[in-house]
Amino acid sequence: MSLLPSSLYGLARPFLFGFDPEHAHELTLDGLARTQNTPLACAYSTPRVDDPVTLAGLQFPNRVGLAAGLDKNARCIDAFAAMGFGFVEVGTVTPKGQPGNPRPRMFRLPERQALINRLGFNNDGLAAFLANVQKARFRRNAGRAKAPMLLGLNIGKNAATPIERAVDDYIACLDGVYPHADYVTINISSPNTANLRSLQSDEALDALLGAVAERRETLAR
Repeated sequence: MSLLPSSLYGLARPFLFGFDPEHAHELTLDGLARTQNTPLACAYSTPRVDDPVTLAGLQFPNRVGLAAGLDKNARCIDAFAAMGFGFVEVGTVTPKGQPGNPRPRMFRLPERQALINRLGFNNDGLAAFLANVQKARFRRNAGRAKAPMLLGLNIGKNAATPIERAVDDYIACLDGVYPHADYVTINISSPNTANLRSLQSDEALDALLGAVAERRETLAR
């Protein structure tokens, strides 16, 4: 799915495809971060379709959202809000910044209109992530008659953290994101972080979700 109107994407595509996929991705995010909340945002702004649905006690303004992984550092929340999404999820964020996997780690499949992503939780860390989240204006910019877009914050563990200490990383991230998120996603599914999917075993998952749920209750109080 293109994040730009078809006419604009058609103009930008030859330029972006002149770069390797990750550089093109970074250029696009840089452009969105610089133009959001400016008159230039009209180039990609789209009226939001109101088609509300309630799920897990949350009312989503519509059923189309943006998954985590595109905007790992939460730099472009307002730009994506302007595109009409009902919800946007940013991250995955880890307690400390980390470079992710060695490059090249993103590969185009033009015949499939797809990318292979092996980034590996590259991000600037929790402090930078929260600073960007707090700058977002989308809730203030929403019209009074319409429910604002929902924001999901996606959290994970640092690659250097031993798997037996993974809970510590998730709790540290939850403490940081909790006041700012409409919902929080616990990322245990990335195949690009060594041993991460071992958290999917019954015993490990019960321990992790139990600790996170207990912390969430404490934060709620």
